[in-house]
Amino acid sequence: MRNRRARRGLSPVIGTVLLVAIAVLLASVAAYVAFGATEEREPAPEVTLELEPGPVPGAYELSVTNGERLDGERVELRGAADENALRNRDLLAGDSAAVFPVRERLQLVWFGEHDSSYVLREFEVDPEVPSADETCPWLAGKTSVSIDFVLYCDVSITDSVDIESGGTVVGRIESQSDSVDIDTGLTVYGPVTAGDDVAIDGSEVAGDVRGPDVDIDTTTVYGSVKSANEVDLDGATVTGHVYAPSVSCTDNPTIDGQSCSSYAPKDPDDY
Repeated sequence: MRNRRARRGLSPVIGTVLLVAIAVLLASVAAYVAFGATEEREPAPEVTLELEPGPVPGAYELSVTNGERLDGERVELRGAADENALRNRDLLAGDSAAVFPVRERLQLVWFGEHDSSYVLREFEVDPEVPSADETCPWLAGKTSVSIDFVLYCDVSITDSVDIESGGTVVGRIESQSDSVDIDTGLTVYGPVTAGDDVAIDGSEVAGDVRGPDVDIDTTTVYGSVKSANEVDLDGATVTGHVYAPSVSCTDNPTIDGQSCSSYAPKDPDDY
């Protein structure tokens, strides 16, 4: 008799436990339905892209021929000299940008929310960037450099970067706390950044130029220019925008395809 009562006494307990377990399971499912949808991978924009050789040696024109707006802040160009070449641009159908591949495979990667990423397009290219004469070990111990050859490395130096001879740098040029002075005939496959002044004369830069003060003469910048002060352009071409309080124009420079004299610079905070 006692064992029968004990078994009957356990039944409500087991039933209660099962009900609690079912309730927890249902709550978990409801939470997933309610909140899990927000964690799903964000769909990538639908765009049609083309890549064609550009007018400058080593350059290609990446064009949006159809589809949605491409937010450059969320795009990375893997295999290009400057992976963030589109960072400060929004490309619409009909827009294009110059890119400089350094590898035979160029990938346009788009980054969504919740760590999602997609390869929007992959191109097989024939890089025209010249082969390296020197690589990063050449820079060891140097605080200033003179480059009249092809260097495959980021030139990132604490002190000033002073380049007096023409050559090629496949990488960025950066003075972390001082100035960058490029005097004659350098080709830079990457951005130029300085903690102080930037002065570039008679060169080509396949990336953005950034510094507190920027002076660019007879140079083509395949990117944008940012400065906390006035940007001085003398016979220069900037294919992107200028982010500065003001811009000085001499000898008919152009910015984003417009005459410098009629161009209104962008707010540096919008860079």
